[in-house]
Formats: sequence, C-alpha cells, structure tokens
Amino acid sequence: MMKNLSLLLLILLTFTIQDTYAKKIALIIGIDKYVPDNPSSETITWRNLNGAVRDANAMSNVLKCKYQFDEIKLLDTPEQTTTAGLKAAFKWLTNNTNPDDVVFFYYAGHGSQVENSQHFEADKTQECIVPSDAYKGEQSYILDTELNAFLLSLTDKKAVVTAIFDSCHSGSVSRNAITAATPVSRSLNHKFPDIKTTVPKTIPPATRGALIISAAQNNETASETVNTEGLPQGAFTDAFLQAINTSSSVEDVATLEKRIRSLLRFSGKVQTPTFEGQEDRMTKSLFGGAATGSDNPLLFVEKIDATTGELKLLGGAALKISKGTTLKNDKGIELEISSLDGMTNSYAKVTSGDLEGIKEGDAFEVKVWSHPSRPNLVVWSAKSDLDDATITSLGKELSSLSSSKIQLIKPWEVGTHTLAYDEVAKTWIVSNTCGNLTTINKISANEVKKAIESSACNGNSTAKLLVTLPLSSSQYDKLSKELSQTATKLSGTSVDASYILSGFIAEGKLKYAWTLQSANAQSDEVKTLPLFSDPVPVTKEAFSYTLQDQAQKIGAIKKWMTLHSPPNMAFPYDLCLQNLDDNSIVDGGKIYEGQNMRLAFKKNPALFERWKKKNMFLYVFMIDDSGAMQLLLPFDFSDNKSDNILEGYEKDVVPVNLEGNFIEFTVEGTGVDKMFLLASEEAIPNPEQLFNVHGVRSTRSAASSDPLMSLLSSINSNTRGLSMKPRKVKTVWSISSKTFESTITE
Repeated sequence: MMKNLSLLLLILLTFTIQDTYAKKIALIIGIDKYVPDNPSSETITWRNLNGAVRDANAMSNVLKCKYQFDEIKLLDTPEQTTTAGLKAAFKWLTNNTNPDDVVFFYYAGHGSQVENSQHFEADKTQECIVPSDAYKGEQSYILDTELNAFLLSLTDKKAVVTAIFDSCHSGSVSRNAITAATPVSRSLNHKFPDIKTTVPKTIPPATRGALIISAAQNNETASETVNTEGLPQGAFTDAFLQAINTSSSVEDVATLEKRIRSLLRFSGKVQTPTFEGQEDRMTKSLFGGAATGSDNPLLFVEKIDATTGELKLLGGAALKISKGTTLKNDKGIELEISSLDGMTNSYAKVTSGDLEGIKEGDAFEVKVWSHPSRPNLVVWSAKSDLDDATITSLGKELSSLSSSKIQLIKPWEVGTHTLAYDEVAKTWIVSNTCGNLTTINKISANEVKKAIESSACNGNSTAKLLVTLPLSSSQYDKLSKELSQTATKLSGTSVDASYILSGFIAEGKLKYAWTLQSANAQSDEVKTLPLFSDPVPVTKEAFSYTLQDQAQKIGAIKKWMTLHSPPNMAFPYDLCLQNLDDNSIVDGGKIYEGQNMRLAFKKNPALFERWKKKNMFLYVFMIDDSGAMQLLLPFDFSDNKSDNILEGYEKDVVPVNLEGNFIEFTVEGTGVDKMFLLASEEAIPNPEQLFNVHGVRSTRSAASSDPLMSLLSSINSNTRGLSMKPRKVKTVWSISSKTFESTITE
C-alpha cells in the first residue's frame, strides 16, 4: 500500500511539474486567398497572394524543428482566417499564456491603412492587418490599436513575447509576389473610409519587453521573392529563415537584424525590416534567452564584386569604423575597409584568405579598429622600471607632503607645481607654472619639499602640487597590448596626446585616470570631452582592459565631435531650444536653472533654398561632460522621418513632437551638454544601442542632477519602423551640433 501511495504521489508530482513548466506556444497566420469564390459587383477589389501560406507553414516547421515549441496553432485557410477567426485566435493565445512562457506570434498577409481624421498622428491614418473576409468591407480589418492591446495582454501575463508581421502592419503596404514572370501586387487598391475615432495613446509593447519585428516600414513595400526551390515566398521570411538557419540559435537579436538586412539588400529588395525592442532584449536571442557574441560589432556582406574583389558591407561610420579598420570572420578570412559610404555602409577588400570563401550575409567582426595613422584618440603614459608595490609605497610617502604650505591635488585639478617621472633620464622633475624645472635624482618626500620651496612662483603662499605617478613596465606592456587592437593610439610622446594617464594615491590605493591635456580643454569643437575618467585601482582585476575601454569611449565621443558633413550636404535645419517662459529661441550658449525648455528645429533659410527636400531619418543625441551619450530622437521606437517630424517644412521653428508628445524639460543643475542632429537618407540599425552609452565618469561634477536628462520623461509613442534603400551613389547624410551650458543664475 505504501509502495502504491508513493507511486501515486510521484505521478501527481510529475503532472504538477508539467503543468507549471514554462512552455513555448505560438500562433501562426498566413493568408493567400482574399477573392471570394462568388464575387459580386459590391465586392471590394482584392488580389490573392501567393506566398503567405507558404511563409506560415515554413515558420511553423522551423519552430518545431529548431526551437522545439510545445504548442503551435496554425491558421492558413480562408475559413480559419476571417476577422472573427483571428480575434478568437488572439483570445486563445492570451488565455493559454502563463508567466515566463515563450510566446511567438506571426502574421503573413495583406496590410492596409484606415483613415482616421481624429488620430493624433500627423498622417491621420491607422494601420491594420487584413483578414480573409475583408472583401465584405465595413470594418473587416484589425486595427493597430487592437493589435497593440493584444500584444500588451501577453506582456501583462509576464510572458517573453516575440511578434513578426510580414505585412508591414505599421504602414501602407504592398507585397509584390514574383512568380515565374508576373508580379502580383500585395497591396490593397482600396482605402477604408474615415472612422473618425479618438485614439488613446497606448504603451508600445516593445517598452514592456516584447520584440516586435516588421518586414518593412510604413512607406515601403514588403516584397515576395522566389526561394531556392523556385517557389514564391515573402522576401523577409525567406531572408529570416536563411539567417536563423545559418546562425546559432543563441545569436543576439541585434546581430540577427543586420544579417537579415544584408540578405534582403543582396536580393535587391527595397525594404528594411524593423526590430523594436529595448536594449536588453536586443542583446538576447530571438526568443529571449541568453545570447552569445562578441563585444565588437559585426559587419555583414551585402554585395560581392567578383571582378574588382570589392565587398559592400552593412556597417559604416555610425559604428565608428574608418578607412583602415580590419575585419575577420570565423573562417580566418580578413578584410580591410577601403572606403565609407555614409553612416550605414562601407567597402572592403580581402587582405588574407580567398574571396571565393565569402558569401552574401556572412558576418565579419572588427579585428583592429583603425589604421595606426588615423586613430580616434591619441593617449600617453609615463612608464618606469618600478613595480606596482614600489610605486604605491612611494605615492603614500609623497602623500605626507600635504600641509598648510603644500596642497596635494588630483590630476584634473589646476595646480602650481607638478612632480613627474622622466622615463628617459630615469629621474623625477618638479616643474611650476613659471617654467622652472628641478631635477631630483633620488626621490623622497623631503627632496620634493625642498624642490618646491626653492621654486616658488607668482608669490603663492601655498603650493598646489600634482603628483603624477608612472605605470610600472609590466602594466604599461599590458595596456599597450590592449590598445594595439583598438582605435586608440598609445603615443611615445605626450606632445601629440589628447589624454595623459596619471597615477595618484586615493583612499590609500594607487589609481590611474585619463586626464584631458589643458591645451585641449577649451577647444570649441571638443568642449564637452570629459576632463577625466573614473580612476581605476591598479589592483583591479581588469585594470588594463578598463583603461582601454575608457579610452575607446572617449575616442568615439571625440570622433562624433569632430565629424563634419560631406561637401555640399547640409541639412537645412538646426537644433535649438524654445524657452517656454517667453517663447524665445536659444541657439546655443548659456541656459539657466529653472528655465522651461522645449527641443525644436530651426530652419536655415540659405540652406533650405538649395535643399531638395529629401525624406531623411533624423537622430538627435546628446553628449554630456562625463562622456555619456543619450538618444533623444527617436525615442521608444517613434517615427523619426523628416517629412513627419518637420510637418511639411512650412514652419521656421518646429518643436520636436513625438506623436503628440513634446520633448520638454526644466533646466536643473550645472554642466555642459552638446546636442547633435544627424540626418541620414538611410536608417541606422539599432540606434538605441549605438547612441545610449555610459560615460567614463560615474558622477557629474558640481551638479545635483544632469540639466538635460529629465527631458525624456513622459514621452509615449507607437511602434514605428526604419528605412534603408540600396543605392548606386554615395549615401547622403549631414551632422551638426549645438552646445548648451547651464548655470545657476543670469
């Protein structure tokens, strides 16, 4: 009896574990048939599709075979995919979703727009997906707001949600089906009537942890192609399946996006898939699991010219690469960047290995960031034959110099005297602001004190002494090795260096910090470069890597600050601030604590006369004096196309309006911030990751809070897309910036 009872308990426990186990569940929809069997004169004119059902079945198969989904509901017949059928399926998926479940939604079919004159968006339209019975008219569609509510119901269940729309649900759509010869339009030649409905602003599902993928953005077509079997299939789905079948199941989403983009562009499709997900989601795998990858960005082969041996790559100046950057792949083939094409593309040639071993869609990782003659940043550090323990001991002894007559200061503070090591003569030198030099052959606190007392300058009663300690030779060699594979050059002389590595004692520990040379500190072009980086203890396990990482970040910031637009290309709008207290326009310079500001664009009349009104993608980002970057536009996947943001280019001053929400803030604290406007004909992949970067200082000096960080509060937007078109000419782009310095009072 006890044995049977134990067996029963085991069975019950097993079922309990199975019931609570987080499952993988999917809803897959594919619609080809839109024309009814017996159309009437009142029937809305539609075209059947060719590849949507094949898309859905292919996606269902890969979920079963590669990702081992537990439950998949596939709807691919006209009877299953009516308006009522789709809404019932949405309810089924919501009801069957539990916390921590992996949930996948996929739709392939027609997409359209519905006029809504009361919508808060500038185009006064809403997007929709189109069920199989839409020929009946009268709201036989599912609006974007309904889809949004459906996806939010899944995130509310605390599930890991991924959704793919191979229909451009977020824009006016046509999907061109390519059969043996004749393309079939996948767009609707019918526009639904004005629904005249007030639309409440909703929360984008991507801000709740979902990953939302669209085959194309709202002003592009989403094409069909002929797959390797000679059958019509959605171009996005075909590229998606190729990408996931040639990569690891734990490849991060950001990398997967670039791989798919390169495959689409290789096939000649004028569409850009949009991946909407927060930064932590983009660094995970497709279905939210842990991802593997490198810290270095990947560039993807878009096109191969076998005649010239040149490769066109997806990845350009926005990734901070430059001419001379070298790349490698997992086959050992190496490339060198030969030229850049705007923000998003570059060209390269093989330097090691065979061109025949490369195919479109292959990934190459950055090996060496920059050619030695074109570094992003030049730095310098003194080195000595002393070891870390000896340098620490010496630093602590010199700390005893602090007295009423000698004040020890940090490397980034202004002093009257400096004690530094001369690695060539292997001596120590005390210098002062009057240019006097005193050499000390045998270093000690007493000898330094004598040298300072004998070199008084400008009648200062208290000497402000900077003690800058060198690196040990072993640490110098480690740092040199770390920097050798980066865009930062470790110079042999301090003359051409922007930053000096200085060692000092703090809290009883030997620490090192990058410090901006005073000669560079007030340059208008790089005024907001960090004066110094967070000090790094020499005992830190990743000491040399941390210093290298800080230098890389500073170099990237410096590159943005010194980047100039190509000749004859200047976007005819500048950034400005609109003072809400008196409606005045602030073009740069000082702003004051307590002022209420709104971010805006101001027309440049001279440039506007020559401008051809190209629809550009606008990116606004800020760099503060700690080296931190913050993306302001787009925000939470908002629309960032100039035609919409600038409201037809009719106004002289256009406030930045993210679908009904202005970017407004009250100035707080003090500091210097530089705002950038980058306009590009091609979209930059993953701008949230590219432009949101932590600085090299953990705190902002002399400020209770960042004067501009609060400007992002309460901004809401709907999910949107990006666009990138293949072109034969150089990509058009432009960059400009404004510096704002906040102070306490006028």
